[in-house]
Formats: sequence, C-alpha cells, structure tokens
Amino acid sequence: MFFASCQILTAQQSLSVWPENRYTPYPFLHTEFNTLQFHHKEQAEPFFNKLKNAKSKRVSILYIGDSHVQADDFTGELRSRFQLTYGNAGRGMVFPYSTARTHAAVDYTTSHTGRWLNAKNIEINPQFPLGVSGVTSRTLDSNASFRLSFKGTIQPEHRRLRLFLKRDALSYDFTVRSGTNQLFVDVFEPKALSGNTSMLVVDLPMVSSEFVFTLKKTDSAQSMFEIYGISIETPDDAGVLFHSVGINGAGHYSLLRQNLMKEQLEYLKPDAVILDLGANDFYRGKINKEVFSNNLLEIIEIIHKYNPETTVILSCSQDIYRGGYSLPDCLDFSDLIKEFSRRNKCLFYDWYWVSGGRFSMMHWQQNGLANWDMVHLTHAGYLLKGQLMAESYERTAYWLNQQNITESLLYDVDSLRAPLIDTSKKNVNTAQTQVRYQWVYHRVLRGQTIWSVASLYSISAYQIKKWNRLRNNYLRTGQILKIYAPIKVQAPMPVKSTPPAIETGQDSSEMETPEAPQKISPKPPVVQQTEVSKPKPQPKPKPQPAPTKIVYHKVKSGETLFSISKKYGTSTTAIMKLNNMRNYNIWAGQTIRIK
Repeated sequence: MFFASCQILTAQQSLSVWPENRYTPYPFLHTEFNTLQFHHKEQAEPFFNKLKNAKSKRVSILYIGDSHVQADDFTGELRSRFQLTYGNAGRGMVFPYSTARTHAAVDYTTSHTGRWLNAKNIEINPQFPLGVSGVTSRTLDSNASFRLSFKGTIQPEHRRLRLFLKRDALSYDFTVRSGTNQLFVDVFEPKALSGNTSMLVVDLPMVSSEFVFTLKKTDSAQSMFEIYGISIETPDDAGVLFHSVGINGAGHYSLLRQNLMKEQLEYLKPDAVILDLGANDFYRGKINKEVFSNNLLEIIEIIHKYNPETTVILSCSQDIYRGGYSLPDCLDFSDLIKEFSRRNKCLFYDWYWVSGGRFSMMHWQQNGLANWDMVHLTHAGYLLKGQLMAESYERTAYWLNQQNITESLLYDVDSLRAPLIDTSKKNVNTAQTQVRYQWVYHRVLRGQTIWSVASLYSISAYQIKKWNRLRNNYLRTGQILKIYAPIKVQAPMPVKSTPPAIETGQDSSEMETPEAPQKISPKPPVVQQTEVSKPKPQPKPKPQPAPTKIVYHKVKSGETLFSISKKYGTSTTAIMKLNNMRNYNIWAGQTIRIK
C-alpha cells in the first residue's frame, strides 16, 4: 500500500487538510496506485505549489470530458473537496443546456423560451463556432430567454458572471435577474469592447440560486444571440475555481472542432487542464494509436499556446463492457496514456488500474456502483470515483511535500496483467460446489461497521442500506440486518453453512428479492436453521418466444435519446441501430422506432 493514514500524516506536515474520505474499500480496487503519476517531479511541483497558496492567489482548474463529465457527478464531488480544502472561488462553467436539447449537471436545471438552434463538438461539421464548453446555442428570437436553477452550489459571494458569447452589432442585449436584483447588459458597447468580441464580465450586487436571462432588442440592426457558456465566479482572486465541461459522446477528436478554445483559455486562465475522455475514441472499434496520439498532441499544443506553464493531467477509462464483453482496448488506452505522458511531460491518473483493471466493471455493477450498460456508473459509483480522485491529489501533495530524492512517482502494474480470467462471474464453481443466494439475518456484533459487514458477505454497504432502509451508515450492537447472501453447498449432500453471526430466515419467499443478484434464480432453496436441503428437480416447459411488437415513439421537446431509452427500458445503442442513427441528435416531432 502507498501509506496507511494520509489524513494524519498530511496534518503533521502542515499541509492543507482535505475532508475525510470514508469510502468503502472494495477488494477489487487498487488504492495502492491512487496518486497522480509522473516521470519527473518538476512536472507536478508548479501546480501543487500554487495549490499551497490558493487561499491568497486563485487557482483555476479546467476538467474536460465526455458523458461522464457532462452530468458533473464525480467532478462535482472533486470540486467540492478541492474548494473545502483550498477555498471556494465559484461554481465555474455552466451552460443553458435545454437550449441545446440535452441535460444539465446534477446540481442545476435549465429551461428556456423561444426557438434555439445548437451545435456540439460531436458533430462532424458544427454549424456554429464552439468554445471550451463544446456546445453553442443561437436564437433569432428577440424575446427568447433561459433560466439556470441551482441546488445549493451557489454562494452569496458568487456575484461575478463571465459570459462567453458573440459580441457584435448584430447581437441582442439582455437583462439578467437573480433574486430581486435585475441588471441590463449592453452586449455590444464599442467603448467597452477593447478587442474582446467573445467574453463579457457582469458583476451583480447580490445573487440567489436562480439566474434568468431575457433578451432585449434595443437596435434595429440586432438580429441574433449566440452563447458559448457562463462562468460563475467570485470577484476575489483567491480559492479554487473548478470548471467542468463535457459533451455526451465526445472524444479527443471532438476537441479539435472547438475553434474558439484557445481564445477562451486566455480568459479562463487555467493552471491545470485535466483531459478525461477517450472511451468514445475506441468504443465501437479498435483504438488507432497513431491517430489518437496525434489528436492528443494537437490538443496539448493548443493548451500550451495559451500558456506553456499550464499543467496537463491525462486520465483514462476504466474497464467497460460492450455486448457483454470487457473491452481489452481499455488496457491499451491506459498503456498509451502512460507512454504519451512520458514523451510529452504530462501527469497522468491511471483510473483503469485504480478502479480494478480488466473485468472489474462487473464488480462495480454487482455492488450497485455501475449501470446496466456497464459503461456509466450510478450516483454511488460516481461519488466513489470523485472521492478516489480527491484522494489521489491529496496523496500526491503529500508525496511532493516529503522532498523525496526520488524523481518519479510511477507504479509497476505488470504483476496484474497475467490473470486475464473473468473472476467476476459467479458460475466458476467446481462440479461439487454450488452457490445459491438466501435471505439471512445478521446480528451486529460489538465493533462491527456497515463496511465490515458488507465485506463479510462480499456485498456493498449501499446494498445493506437499501435492503434495510437505512438513512445513514451507523449500526448499533445487536441490530438485525437482512442480507441476500451467497451460500455455498455441496451436491448432492446438504452441508451446514451458517456462520456464527448469522440467523437464517425460515421462509425467503416473504422478502423482496434485491436488484443486485439478478442472474441468480429468483427462488433460492429455503434454509432451515443450519441446513440447506436439495430441491427436487422438476422439468420446466420451454417458454414460447413472444411475438415481437414494434414500438414507435414521437419525440417531445426536451427529450434526449438517453431519457427515451430509460423510459422504455432499452439502450441508446439499440435505438440507434434500429433507426440507422450515426449520432445522438434527435428533434421534437421526430418519430423513432424503439423495438
């Protein structure tokens, strides 16, 4: 392991104390690798030295990704931990996503009036210029508006709005209202432009959790309004400003379509840029290492044209599945990022191995941490990822603070490459041993925690909380928990299988079968005290396949391909195949086939 108690040691070294991490130490995680890695510590020291002084000098971080990042689930957790440690300089980049017919982040919702057109970086030929956010919306409606409603992430000091928009004689003006305060903004004011045609700073006297922007036509020449994003900040030059931007389906090639990116970097002034995308570069085909490396090199050149001293941090995909199989390209991607970082002096976070390596996505899914698509995580999974990423920065800061004579911080993972057997599957028993699932009762012993109980049964704390309707992680001595646990039995003879702290139920059919063990028979054998009786085999008639029913759906305003797939219990991939779709774009009134 890297070290046992990072929280205590960092406090002793007078470093900034991060919020306590209390995630479940699942056995499939490799937390011993949980730091940033680099070949020369001089590559990491400038950024981490800035973090030490963040409470007196602002540090700006730009996190760029794909669908995992657009929702800002794990990046929101990472932002929160950075800002609790080094100071809160603002919410960072946001966007009126409803105008682009896609979803916003988990901490805010968006709505709009009027008709809007949009462009995204996943399109081969976007019809509008694109900036850092990867999405642009335009309207010709002079009465249009949009609204951003936040859920607790806006603080009273977040009074500065940095708007990225088109500023010329054709642009509509607008009013911005937050709470009871409303301010008129002249978008095209020649005296105030000073060569700045795509960014505007607005300072509000007070703010609330909601911002309403209403367009105003104040000149006959005005005919449109085009927006690229909004950064919500504090006027003070202190703390961490953490921007998180991502577009569903984006890859590294997508960033090369963002022709306003360099110009907007001048205004965002990031001290570190984190690139966390790439799965879309190879999800539907073998990774082309040469093309991928060339695209990534071009992106880094754009970043360093803004500032050669900006620290670039690369991350990679964890294990993902397609068609029921783990993609070996994820391992190739991890190796490629590591080698690219060596040649181009970048830092890298090896999320592939930290999250468990090959076949580990099955464990994430079985523990309620990943969705059915075996690509995206649940809220609990993204929360875990955010906590692990925060810990990696904390541990890296600790390592650098030791003034270690070692020049590099790297890990040897060769020993983990050999076992390429999918051990996450449950049907790997011997001919004599069978694994069946049974509802059991567990009496909490003195000193046991929800995590130690979960580890005893190879399940997650999340599942225990769900099955027992617990609102927190605290257990009391003597408390009875119901658990759907695996019980190994010998065939054909029954065996005694009850562990000391378990009381088995008399009739498992009285309880609700949980979601996690879906691949196990929904009617396990009944356990009577300490014995498991062998069920009598009964022939079952083969079910006749039901006739396929064709289902169509008419797209409504605001719906996305993802929300429609969830409504019908299918996948976006299946819908796209049925309709020969090349991307995720849909529009209101369109009729698509679902099944």
